[in-house]
Amino acid sequence: MGFNYAKEKMQFETEWKRLQKEYASAGMVPEDIESMRTYDWNVFLSRRNYENHTQPLPDTYLLGDSEDGRSPLFRKFASLTATFDEENFPGRYTWVDSIGNADLSLKLKAFSTKDLELLTFLVIEGHDQYELAKKWGCSQAAISQRFKKIKKFLK
Repeated sequence: MGFNYAKEKMQFETEWKRLQKEYASAGMVPEDIESMRTYDWNVFLSRRNYENHTQPLPDTYLLGDSEDGRSPLFRKFASLTATFDEENFPGRYTWVDSIGNADLSLKLKAFSTKDLELLTFLVIEGHDQYELAKKWGCSQAAISQRFKKIKKFLK
């Protein structure tokens, strides 16, 4: 369900008229009251933006209710998934050789060891950027930027 802006704004304004009287009777300075209202208004707009740009997924999309136990989302995007059997890959980066797309494989082979380690850690092993940042002793933003550069190069 979307965010009903008019209704929510009217409720916000009504609540703030009540709060403004309450704060003024408690002896607060009008500038402080206005700064609190501004903060609440920004929270209101942020919530509006979030609710307009997200939607919950029904449980049927998340739970595996089919014979193979996978959710409909995984079945729909089956071509985007890959599985690797560890015993078929003797080296840490030999997964690059298993890529069917020759152009992609060549681009991956041109990467530095550090970039391949990043891809292996995030994509193949399924860890997140925070874990890698902790492991490498840098910020998550640095990992994110490096990952964006890799994705841009691969496109």
